[in-house]
Amino acid sequence: MRTTDTWAAAILAQVVEAFEPWMSCDECFERSDQIVQALLDGEPAVPAGFRAHLAGCAACRDEVAALAALAAHDRGLDPTADEPIAQLIVD
Repeated sequence: MRTTDTWAAAILAQVVEAFEPWMSCDECFERSDQIVQALLDGEPAVPAGFRAHLAGCAACRDEVAALAALAAHDRGLDPTADEPIAQLIVD
């Protein structure tokens, strides 16, 4: 293996590690409503795989942000002022 191959493999390993445990878009979509509702109910623990997926997937992150904003609005809350929801949207 050439030095550049080793360097590329090391970078790839770091990038992949950032998104573990892995979650598919389908699984993220299936779980998003439950997780957003749990956050609104005061349960701030977001599964690591869900958070990692949102960090790497703009489409799912946008979907969850819209869902969180709608769910918060339905409860008369401001999603940007509610700390757990705001963190989920931003992170």
